[in-house]
Amino acid sequence: MDLGPPVGHTAQASRDALPPTPPMSHGKTNDALTNDPTATRALVVEPPPPVVDAPALAPAGSDVAAHAPAPDVPTTSPGTDTAAAAPTSTIDPDKPSAESAPTALPTNPTTHPAEQAEAVKDEHPAVVGREIEKTKAAERELKGEPPKGTVVHGIEDDRLWAMLRRFDVQISHVLHPATNLPPTEPDLRPSTLPNLPSHSDTLKSNMERVFAAVGPASLLGARELGRMTSWAPEERSRTAAFCISYFVCWLFGYTLVGCFTFFVALACFPKCRRWFFPPVQPPPFTPPSATDPTNKAGDESLIGNVDSKTVHRSKAEQAEEQAFEARALLQAYTQRVVFDGRKKGKNAGNANVGEKVVEPESDLDDDEADPTNAKTKPQGLVSADVKVGDEHIALDEKTDDKKKKKIAQQAAKQKRDELVGKMTKATEDGLGAFADLMERMTNALSPPSAYPDRNARFKIAGAFLVPPMLLLHFTPAWLFGRIATFGIGVGLWGRPLIAAGIRKFVLLVPNWQDYLDLRNSILSGVPTDAQLTLHLLRVGEALGTPLPRPPPAPLEGTPKEAIKDTTPATITADDHAEVEEAAEEGGVAEKATKAKVKTKSHILGAFKAVGKKMAGFHGDVAVDGARKKIGTKVDKVLFQNRIKDDGSRDEFPAKYDGTSGHIILDAANEATRVPRIAFVPLSGKDAAFQFAVDDIVELKKAHVSMPRMALGWASGADVEGLGLTIRAKPLAQQAAEAAGAEKVDGTTVHLTRVGRREDLFVRLVSMGRQRWEVL
Repeated sequence: MDLGPPVGHTAQASRDALPPTPPMSHGKTNDALTNDPTATRALVVEPPPPVVDAPALAPAGSDVAAHAPAPDVPTTSPGTDTAAAAPTSTIDPDKPSAESAPTALPTNPTTHPAEQAEAVKDEHPAVVGREIEKTKAAERELKGEPPKGTVVHGIEDDRLWAMLRRFDVQISHVLHPATNLPPTEPDLRPSTLPNLPSHSDTLKSNMERVFAAVGPASLLGARELGRMTSWAPEERSRTAAFCISYFVCWLFGYTLVGCFTFFVALACFPKCRRWFFPPVQPPPFTPPSATDPTNKAGDESLIGNVDSKTVHRSKAEQAEEQAFEARALLQAYTQRVVFDGRKKGKNAGNANVGEKVVEPESDLDDDEADPTNAKTKPQGLVSADVKVGDEHIALDEKTDDKKKKKIAQQAAKQKRDELVGKMTKATEDGLGAFADLMERMTNALSPPSAYPDRNARFKIAGAFLVPPMLLLHFTPAWLFGRIATFGIGVGLWGRPLIAAGIRKFVLLVPNWQDYLDLRNSILSGVPTDAQLTLHLLRVGEALGTPLPRPPPAPLEGTPKEAIKDTTPATITADDHAEVEEAAEEGGVAEKATKAKVKTKSHILGAFKAVGKKMAGFHGDVAVDGARKKIGTKVDKVLFQNRIKDDGSRDEFPAKYDGTSGHIILDAANEATRVPRIAFVPLSGKDAAFQFAVDDIVELKKAHVSMPRMALGWASGADVEGLGLTIRAKPLAQQAAEAAGAEKVDGTTVHLTRVGRREDLFVRLVSMGRQRWEVL
């Protein structure tokens, strides 16, 4: 049987020499995965890769080890006819998925199908089941069928897991009640409270969301445009149809009308997108690509590959991974700009001493380019004020020059920190708002079936496509020039009149910003991915079946740790070059250089180990995912197994006021009409605190302190907080404050070393009737 090699595979000759793998089956089912007998490619593997049937998925909420050994699987002999055991038809886009099963599990770019066949035997059935479900989801998308999903109907599992993982990172601090939130709009909007500080985790999360929402889609659109203009044999007829349509519109003077009508059709009628841009079946063993419309490139993640031979990335996981890689690259770039990665001492700088091949263009000297480099003269007499920026700081007459200089330095540093904080917060809010807009536009143009459709795509077409089409078609070109020149004149000489008009307009319409907010008009009722996730979490809680926790991303493990490691490399390229130069000289120089490089490696390795220890020393954090055990030594001796985390969805081990115990969640049922939360210590039966979940007005995950974050950065460790702060008020007090009563803080509890904190957080957010906003 001739099979095509997966795209991106290297070392093909060595992999072709792998021993053949006998086929394997798990029973008789129409969902079996077999090889395509009709495919003819250069790579020949005999016998064909295994026939894998979809195993039963683990029950919702079960904690399945990612690499647990699978039970004994019966296999067929090499002489068995696989065509009799499972269908061997190819994926035909014109046939429903029930009649055309996927022919093989896709592989990642560094895994040969024969290697995958061997790895499948030892993989846990739940892991293989997830891969098969991703393959079926890709097949349904290829054939234009609606998404199904095994957990939430209407959302494929891979997208659901990606949204839940993003929700854990994006939402860390929520407040109730939300300010300036219309009653009919979804909650979980960013807070509009003034003077909120910025946080690096939120900034990085918003940056990843922007990359995930814009990056793959932009690249896919650009390549789709190239495909639309390609005269390749497989695209020739479609390109000719677009070309003829364009020039027919041009001939009759309706070019802009035709283009805008094309965009209106794409926006309002999702089914026609498949007709204009027909999907392309990926090659054998190649997953569908999130960035290539021809699906030949497969997974185009730049840096990290998956660390399992049985796992591949779906489109949603590719976007998630590529967003992480883009943010990691940008972060590493900015750190390289601030902290030069070159050697110090005589080799520091942009070049070493010696003959240069090309001389760079010389600019002005730093002293000439920056006039502020010159030392300024003292500002007046001893009794004069100190000036920082545009502010004057009044001093005592007895203040001497030395103390005045110190006060000026402190004031300048404080002013700099304020400006940096404002710039960082503005960047954070801007990235978050842009990511929210892109996610809303995506959900408006392709509404998920699990959320009510508000037909916002028709509003988008009616507001942004139809008016420009009519304006550009019926308005003569000379009128645009007259309007532009008139606007320039008004802007130059009519500024007082414009300012007065703006002030009058603000007095007449004080809430004019709400009318211009797209969230309240054109995109009304359209959720972001976080709001969609919260909706699904609330539905699961209302039905008494909370959503299970998402599995780790396909890049979990060593590759991701290497990308996140921001420390200097133990042995750099300069070290290798130095060793090679010394090897040419030989003798004592070679031995001394190798000893120096080896000593450097040991010292940096020891520094990273000590840094990781210091980052987690006596702290409520987890370093590189290593969770601290709940309970002190006394707890372990007296209570033994009672402090273990049994993985229950209603019990979470934690510490409160230094006492170990469990957080108990009582969901709403016949006995408990409202959900409640309580903390029961191990040393007694009475709860240390308990209140209704509806009483919670604020939830915040404890972040990592700056010294520990610095130690984690220096040692290349991922430091994560384990604390959770809960603030609650009785419903009567909340109602009184809404009516205008004086506000009080309420009851605040701080929990430390919370086991499965993310699970507890999402359950508390989705169990009650609060209307949250994100801080």
